[in-house]
Amino acid sequence: MATSNTSSILLSETHQQTYDRLQQALGLQLRRQVFIAVCDNLNLRNHLALKLQTDLLLKNQTASTLQQSLNSQIASPFMSLKLDLSDPNPFSQIAQCYAQNQSDLDNKPLIGFQILGVEHLTRQPPGVQWSFLRYLRTLEHHLDRLEFSLVLWISSPWLCCIQQSAPEFWRWRTGVFQWISDPTPSDLESGTIILDSTSVSEFSESNKTDALKQLLDQIQQLQQQSDLSPLRQAYRQLANIYRDRILAGENAELNYTLAIQADKKALEIIPEAEFLLSNSQQKPGFSSRDNDDSINILNDLGTLYWMRFRQRFQGNPPSTDVLSDLEQSIIFYQNALMKTDPEAQPHLYIKIQKNLGTAYTDLATLQDPSQNLEQGIIAYTEALYYLKLNRTEIDPAQIQDYATIQNNLGTTYWKLAQQTQPIPHLKAAIAAYTQAMEFYTPQQDALNYALLQTNLGTAYWTLSQYQPSAKLLLQAIHAYHQALTYRTIESAPVACAATYNNLGIAYWHLANHYQKSEIRAKFLKRAIVAYQKALSIVPHLSPTQLTFDPLATHNNLGLTHYQLATDSNLPLGKATRISLLGAALKHHLQADINEPTQLEKQQPSDGEIPNSKTTEHHQTTLSYLLRTIRAFYNESGLQGQNQALSQIPGHLLPEILRAL
Repeated sequence: MATSNTSSILLSETHQQTYDRLQQALGLQLRRQVFIAVCDNLNLRNHLALKLQTDLLLKNQTASTLQQSLNSQIASPFMSLKLDLSDPNPFSQIAQCYAQNQSDLDNKPLIGFQILGVEHLTRQPPGVQWSFLRYLRTLEHHLDRLEFSLVLWISSPWLCCIQQSAPEFWRWRTGVFQWISDPTPSDLESGTIILDSTSVSEFSESNKTDALKQLLDQIQQLQQQSDLSPLRQAYRQLANIYRDRILAGENAELNYTLAIQADKKALEIIPEAEFLLSNSQQKPGFSSRDNDDSINILNDLGTLYWMRFRQRFQGNPPSTDVLSDLEQSIIFYQNALMKTDPEAQPHLYIKIQKNLGTAYTDLATLQDPSQNLEQGIIAYTEALYYLKLNRTEIDPAQIQDYATIQNNLGTTYWKLAQQTQPIPHLKAAIAAYTQAMEFYTPQQDALNYALLQTNLGTAYWTLSQYQPSAKLLLQAIHAYHQALTYRTIESAPVACAATYNNLGIAYWHLANHYQKSEIRAKFLKRAIVAYQKALSIVPHLSPTQLTFDPLATHNNLGLTHYQLATDSNLPLGKATRISLLGAALKHHLQADINEPTQLEKQQPSDGEIPNSKTTEHHQTTLSYLLRTIRAFYNESGLQGQNQALSQIPGHLLPEILRAL
């Protein structure tokens, strides 16, 4: 480690707040927590890492055992490791360190590990850098053994690199903590943090006071006094502490409950303060600005209830409590709007309307879809009206708001089109996406730009199903290609696969708009390429990540090969047609062979085991197989039919032969 005196570093208020959030998150000692800590200044980074290890050691040991731990070098509950540049596998290093110190850790809780030294990878060969990213991508395989927290210290360039090139690791992150500061020279040495008694004594005094306990004591004292404003601010501060924990990834129900309770306590104080102001009584500590606090608290309560709804709703069937959270969210947003003057407080009014639109859109997934989607559209439209669309007068934050709201409005129109009046609502969705596109650029936000292009493409494609048009399909295809420029396998594999699948569908529909065989064949071949790219990504993804059905894609791919093979107007030789039919047969078989795997996930009803042969998917695939086998016969007689039947699995042969 460098000999710089990190103990002399004074943290700014912002840096201290970021540190406190990370330290509190680690202090909860939850399992499988993955934190990314970003700091370009290595002196500051070393100071923070040492402080973190010291504070956590102090928190988990008594004063009498602290010196003993230091002198005897007993394993710390929070360990620091320097990344091995020869084999940058952090998980292997953690496993090795844990095994070496397991006996010392048996009688004490292990908080976790922090990994330092990633910044040195920039001076390593590209192969070493890529091996580090590949190791990060294997995080999911190590989660079962991750009975503690992990902090990965990196510099800003690595943040973007990990987000784009190690999406598997990025998805599992619990929180990102960033300290913005001037970078240190690249040749500054960094190493494993080593605790010494001097460092501990320097930090122990500053960490004796528990900020949360101090705040609770302050609230108790203020409750006995008549000063309302300090008490309200203390409750707001308490709510913010729990909200920061939630934003740092600590999604325990208790954090939501305590944050909501604190904000409600603050809200109870507001009416009395407003009463004093309305009667022109000069109460010390109050000003006209206090009237706005009720709006902010109402908005924050709406957001807390909405966040708790999202947390509870993930992967779980909707319950009364879940629905109640969402309804409470909408009520608080509406109450906030009733107190807000859109002319005098446009930014606040826009924010609340945007939040209300999101809540109504979520509510539409649970009940009264048309009615709630229409309410969402009203909220988004009202927010856009007060943004006063004038690019020369909108600051960058407003531009982002405008584009986001337009995108959300487009998606809400698209969902409403699935319920009623598809054509006008799809046209409205396209108009909203197009408006948003004027403010989104790939240079600013490549992945959100790609998402917007995908949404636009899907809206064009859906409209083409109600108003058949080659032009609409070409517009959809153009949007999908624009999205795929930035939705790459490396940056967004799940989204990339889904977009390629959509592109294949759009090309297939476009091909069927043309009578001329040569033109139709050109687009069918492009559909094949898109479907194949989508399926090539699927093996690298977890089934739970997929947003499309690869079995249906296999069937679509088989159908596309079949259409090319059986088009008599195409100048194809017999061998080419047989090859295309063979490809069609292969993909239809892949669609059916995997069917039982999908059915195993279904819950049997009345104790009966689902029969795959009676499923709609199976019957569709069976009809495709029969048609393909007959095409083999038409092309090569009994020899061709026998060639096809020789590829049919045994469990399908009786059914196939009966149908033939």
